Amino acid sequence: LLMPTITLQNLSFSYSNPQVTVFEDVSLQIDSGCKTALIGRNGRGKSTLLKLLQGVLTPGKGRIELPLTCATFPYTPADPQESTFIVVKDSVAPFRKWEQQMRKLLEQPDETNLEQHATLLEQYEQQRGYQIDSLIHRECTAIGLAHELLECPFRQLSGGEQTRALIAALFLQEGRFLLLDEPTDHLDMEGREQLGGYLATKPGFILVSHDRHLLDSCTDHVLAINPDGPELTQGNYSRWKLQADRKLAAEQHRDEKLKREIRKLKIAAQQRRVWSGRKEKEKIGAGDKGAIGHQAAKVMKRALAIEKRVQNGIEEKETLLQNLEKKRDLKLTAAGKAPELLLSIEQLVIAFGDKRIVNDFSLTVRRGQRIALLGPNGAGKTTLFNAIAGEITPVNGSIRLPAYLELLRAYQQPLWQTGLLREQLRVAGLDETRFRQILAVLGAEGDIFERPLETFSQGQLKKVDLCRSFISPAHLLLWDEPLNYIDIMSREQIEEVILEFEPTLLFIEHDRLFVERVATDLVEM
Repeated sequence: LLMPTITLQNLSFSYSNPQVTVFEDVSLQIDSGCKTALIGRNGRGKSTLLKLLQGVLTPGKGRIELPLTCATFPYTPADPQESTFIVVKDSVAPFRKWEQQMRKLLEQPDETNLEQHATLLEQYEQQRGYQIDSLIHRECTAIGLAHELLECPFRQLSGGEQTRALIAALFLQEGRFLLLDEPTDHLDMEGREQLGGYLATKPGFILVSHDRHLLDSCTDHVLAINPDGPELTQGNYSRWKLQADRKLAAEQHRDEKLKREIRKLKIAAQQRRVWSGRKEKEKIGAGDKGAIGHQAAKVMKRALAIEKRVQNGIEEKETLLQNLEKKRDLKLTAAGKAPELLLSIEQLVIAFGDKRIVNDFSLTVRRGQRIALLGPNGAGKTTLFNAIAGEITPVNGSIRLPAYLELLRAYQQPLWQTGLLREQLRVAGLDETRFRQILAVLGAEGDIFERPLETFSQGQLKKVDLCRSFISPAHLLLWDEPLNYIDIMSREQIEEVILEFEPTLLFIEHDRLFVERVATDLVEM
């Protein structure tokens, strides 16, 4: 079955105030039947591209041919006070409104009303109005949303449950091409597994996600926004990564060879200038200065001609150098020798009112361990971190830390979200130059120190929060979902720095590949 093609032709787009060019002369074709992963560094233009496809933004130049109507996630339902079932139903189409209008028209069945009723009925049937109730139950089961939750008020559902309900509603809409922007943000590891399995059964869409396991499980194409523009390839993320690494290695090898050749040419040009200068000096004290001068002029002329050819060769080779994605290493700042036992928790109980959040929990953390706290949303993982940091008092049990221990947290919701980053660093006593360098390694550059934090993307805010971990000396790191909104390349850099520096780390994370690569121990809550 041939699916419509989305075409971008000579597309350019820039933001103003400040002037930032995001896309320049991009031409691209995307098969709407493909399950396309959209990846790239934070701030590279993924969300901008989705907004251009939606029509929220208008290209500065070029055009977009979109033969389909787009539906997007996330979105805000019309009435979150209603039951989840009604929210899903209303998000698919205005069935209840149509039903009410049709009933009203039949109360006075004149010719005009009957014609309007027939038009509404045709719409209703096209949207499968007579089957929609059973389709909602089927779709919610497929995405892992329990039937009893459909009767609950939508606003009382957890973030992950709301996400599943709204995505199910999108796939029930007829004739829509879906743009899914970070649907995993509120999903735990099990929820991500269910979402991946669900999306694998669906027709074409564009999915922005930094969860590599999810992308592998449900996509068949990758649209990567590289420094030199978007590139579309066939296959899932792992296949794209393998090809990208091979291509990068080949380009780096080619660039190194070009740089060596350029250095040799520059040395040769310099030597020619020296030789011609020496010949000119030979006139001093020589008997036949005219002959020597003539010979020196010939040498100089020949040297200039050679130098011009050399310079042309240098310029030609420099134009061949690739605009490669810069790969710079992260470093963690050590806090000095740590004791063998960094944290001891025994029979901990944490409760709010009559509700126990953490019950009879024990844990020891030794130097060099990297422990992943696993469990569904609401299991008490963040609450445990708050207790370790001394922000809440347990009902029972004990938490023991060495008196001189340097403990550092990275928060699920970034600590700094308002004001200027420069001022936050000054108050915290952190070095701006070093902080700027670390942010640049993670791909957060440009005017980031000149803008208020309120204008930062979620990914930029998370990178700022993680940077405190990299610049501040610590014996024990507590990271609460550190990778939310963080792009894939930065995730891989963070994995590498952890494996190299081996910090003692207690962390909560739902990215399966990150946990598998980084954790030395798993603790289920």
